[in-house]
Amino acid sequence: METLSAAANALGPMVTTAKEALSLIEIRGRTMKAQNEALNELRISIESLKRDAIGYKMLLESVIKACDKKHLKKLCTMSEGIEAIRNLELALKFTVQLLNQNQTSTYKNIPYGVQLRPGSKRPLIKDLIRSCSSHYVSVEKHTWSSSKLSSPHEDQTDRHMRDTSHDIDMCRNECAGAFKGVWYLYIMYQQAPHWRSSFYNDYRGEELGYALNNVLVAFNKTPFSVSAVGTDYIPTDVLMEFQRSHQCALEHKKIMERAGKAWVDERLDRLINHNRSGRLISKVQALGQIQTSLLELLWTGVVEQLKKCGSQHSSEQEFVLIGSPNLEEAAFKEDLADLEQSLLEAILRAKKQRFAISFCGMVKAGKSLFLNALIGERILPSGELPSTAWPCRLRHVPGQTIPQLEFDDGPFLSGIAALQREKFGAKLRLYQPPSENIYDVMFEGEPEEPSPEEIRLKELHAQWVDLHVATKKNLLEFEKPDFHLPSRATGHEDVKKLLSQLNDIVRLCHKFKLGFDMEDIEWPLLTVEFNSLRGHQMDGIYEFIDLPGIGEKFETFDFESMIRLVAKDSNAIVPIISFKELARSDWKKLPEIMAQGFGGRIGVVVCTHLDHVNVSDLEELLITASKVFWPRNIAMGTQNIIACSSLMGLSARALLDMSTNAKPDFESFWDKQRKKVEYPCAEKILGTGRPKETYDRLSTKTWREELEHNLEESGLPSAINKLTSEMVDQAKQRAYFTEAVAIHKQLRKMNLGLDRELLEARRSKAEFNQAKKEYQAARLEFFGIIESWDVAEYLQVDAYESRMFKGIGALRKRIEMHIKDAISKTLTSWSLRADPSIEQDDSGGILGRESEYAEAKEEDGVTVLVVKSVAHAEEFLRLSQRELQTSLNHEKQEFVAAIRRMAEEARATRFQELKDKFTRIDPLIQAGLREEIIEDLDSQSVDVRQVVFNHIRNEIKTTRTRHTAVTAFRAIEEILAKPLLSQKDETPQLIDEGERKALKTIDDLGFMFRAPLTAIATIPFVFGLPVWPWMVRARSFHLAMDVIESRYREEIANPWLNALQVESWKALRGTIAASTAVAREAVVTAIAREDGRYERESAHKNSPAKAEMLAHVISTQSNLCAAEGALMELQRLLKESIQKS
Repeated sequence: METLSAAANALGPMVTTAKEALSLIEIRGRTMKAQNEALNELRISIESLKRDAIGYKMLLESVIKACDKKHLKKLCTMSEGIEAIRNLELALKFTVQLLNQNQTSTYKNIPYGVQLRPGSKRPLIKDLIRSCSSHYVSVEKHTWSSSKLSSPHEDQTDRHMRDTSHDIDMCRNECAGAFKGVWYLYIMYQQAPHWRSSFYNDYRGEELGYALNNVLVAFNKTPFSVSAVGTDYIPTDVLMEFQRSHQCALEHKKIMERAGKAWVDERLDRLINHNRSGRLISKVQALGQIQTSLLELLWTGVVEQLKKCGSQHSSEQEFVLIGSPNLEEAAFKEDLADLEQSLLEAILRAKKQRFAISFCGMVKAGKSLFLNALIGERILPSGELPSTAWPCRLRHVPGQTIPQLEFDDGPFLSGIAALQREKFGAKLRLYQPPSENIYDVMFEGEPEEPSPEEIRLKELHAQWVDLHVATKKNLLEFEKPDFHLPSRATGHEDVKKLLSQLNDIVRLCHKFKLGFDMEDIEWPLLTVEFNSLRGHQMDGIYEFIDLPGIGEKFETFDFESMIRLVAKDSNAIVPIISFKELARSDWKKLPEIMAQGFGGRIGVVVCTHLDHVNVSDLEELLITASKVFWPRNIAMGTQNIIACSSLMGLSARALLDMSTNAKPDFESFWDKQRKKVEYPCAEKILGTGRPKETYDRLSTKTWREELEHNLEESGLPSAINKLTSEMVDQAKQRAYFTEAVAIHKQLRKMNLGLDRELLEARRSKAEFNQAKKEYQAARLEFFGIIESWDVAEYLQVDAYESRMFKGIGALRKRIEMHIKDAISKTLTSWSLRADPSIEQDDSGGILGRESEYAEAKEEDGVTVLVVKSVAHAEEFLRLSQRELQTSLNHEKQEFVAAIRRMAEEARATRFQELKDKFTRIDPLIQAGLREEIIEDLDSQSVDVRQVVFNHIRNEIKTTRTRHTAVTAFRAIEEILAKPLLSQKDETPQLIDEGERKALKTIDDLGFMFRAPLTAIATIPFVFGLPVWPWMVRARSFHLAMDVIESRYREEIANPWLNALQVESWKALRGTIAASTAVAREAVVTAIAREDGRYERESAHKNSPAKAEMLAHVISTQSNLCAAEGALMELQRLLKESIQKS
């Protein structure tokens, strides 16, 4: 066991060294004005090694920490296990040596005989990175052109970096092979002793029956590890029996699928009904364990077999192809790499056992208070305190009674530095906006034109007055030169204080439009034992994520982008709404916003403030909420709504904790200053008349019973049960099912390739000629289908353009209404009250001028507002424009959501039309190729994001770039996320051709991947210009509403609507164009692959494949067919379980 622990410990320094090198590459990269391909190769190599090392470390630690040490002991004592661990230690040791010293000649015995490049001593990796950077600076300084002039130093540096990248890749491959060797043995030891399948071989043919029995025996002994080589190999002549005829091959595939299905059923029965561990597990847990075990066997065994099917063997062996050495080979390698990565990611997810639920809702809906109730103490800002401004992760840690908060302090320190530099608090705290009463000139002389600084101060002051008093105090603290922001906090008060500071840093930077970069960091993590989860049997790590309220208004904050970020880190999302706010309409957009990242799946909704609801009204209110979230199943939806009173539950649980042994002193929950009971739950039990006398009469037992009854009535216990058991089980089942479907599709694709390889080797030349003739006829028909489908694009574009213009027409009518309403509402509310400019300071005192009179009246059939000063006129115009902006913003959200729905519909329609055309042709025509085409269309048309990703992949396929399609897509997502996370809207210094093409692809889709750019103009009114919509009469000012309405229409509404129309059409047209390009490329590529297959088969008919190589392909196919059968059975069982729940 010590040897395995040593291997796990060696991975830590490897990860640390890799991170340091990557940080150095990032820092040096920002100073470079040109790309360096060698440096990019080095970055990719180190990044890949780091990712693998993190995964291996987590897997080894899960084995070492496992309660059952039986299999671990066997691994560490058996000779094969000892040898595998020794190879892993040597591979890791060599890799660490390479990272630290960048030398390849330290060890004579290189693991597995890897052929590293010999050579002289190379500089350390960190020195290479620095040398690359300084070399590029010197090139720029002397204005050399890299294409015309290069120095010997440049050539040597690049050569060293490429050699280093090569060696790191080789070491990474050796570490992967060595680790899989260890992990495969451990997984095999976990399998039950030799067992016979529950099905039997009913084929009676002698030779074929004997071959099938041999394969089944091998599979039963080492599941999914049937092989033509090794200890338990199957002889080549036995495996070649399946190549004797098409019927033999079919029988082989059928029986292996049955073997995989039986493997799942046998283990499910053993885990649930014959579990020797003594620990009862649910069916969901059992299915999860079986699926993870299957994926581990595929990752360690089948993937390695597939690599041999597509790799170059020694000169004495034949190269086994899955298609032509160009298109087919590249596609095979890419598909295999995707499969390997998908398997590893799925295994790591299963081992982490982390389950995260995000909570979203409108501002002040009660999200933070609900989470405080789960924790059992007010830690998160809630109630009258400023709201959450940035996500916070809350992790339940059993036994940790003292909360602790950790976070990445870099961005926050940058934010504080910006606030200290600007000194907004010091400038605005005592700032008094200048009087704008035109009659002041009679006493003060002609006023000077305001300076830019004064104009800026006035704008900042408008933001300052909206801040909460606590936020203002924090701002003044931040601006002190000696202010120190701790990187962590421990204890209730320190955690609350630090959380308040972090939220205010984000809020202030957004409010005052300062740079605040939250890119590529983890959200703050608060760890503590949740009072409500104490004593619950928790299977894994539970995290709840508190999100900012949707109503938080920052110019650069796009909540839909936030949801997409959250979806990557969460298993589920729970909307929280308030019973007090059900009459409003803003919360009704929650389902659509959530659909941006979670596909519209909502399992549970929490309704807070239950204590504000009459029992008789509860059912109708639940139906109201259910109609919004589950419009097709309202009755069922009401069962998924958790009604609760967070405050009542929080107070009941706190009092129960105080009453564990006896009743607490009455003074412990009596507020002496306000002379009332402090806890709402206690007030409900004791009343407000004579609470102390009532309390004294209650026995401890009765007191606790009352508290428990109120806790139950608060709905908090049922909410906990729903969130931690029912919801978790449902989400796990969906995750397992989705995972099984995705992996099955990938395996199916690989299996089809092997099937085609064996078919080519099996059929005669005459059969080949006939098949090729049929294919050529079908090929012409397939291209005819594409051409007719292409023509239909123009009809679809016209149809969607017509639908969009109908929407624009409807929106124009609503805008007319909003202009009139904005003026009317402002006129009504503003003219009936005192001076609207009056503000309150922190102490409640009055700031501003004395009240002045404003009156609305009719003059010649036109509404006219009469005011006594320019200040009042400007105030009216400002307020009415703000009212109009609010309405237009709401309309923009609704209209953009409708356009996005139309775009998704257009994307789905485009792909479905092409699939339907291929489905409708004669099923006997090229069935395999048609299945391949339809499967490719399905996999590439999941949603707009998938379409764009595939479009980017097609675009950069032949581009010299540091990126794969995945990394290019992620790079552009980071660029697009910057307006959300930072006000710094700048183009990165290093952006290569791959990123440019990816950026253009996404830009062509308008607001499908970003917030709409359409902005609402504000009309500046300057006194004295002829455009003023008023007249001066008898020392008063008359504002004509019809003139204002016209100006708003011409200068605000029409430009805004025109810009929105342009963006909307760009999104629709771009989506249809991208969908067409991706779908066409999928079909053309499939046909090109088929062309390559026929060309290859024709060339190889005179030189048939060797039996040994075909035997390897057949054994690999045995495992793939069994894996397909197992995954299909898992999907069936999971689907049944989901339907029952």
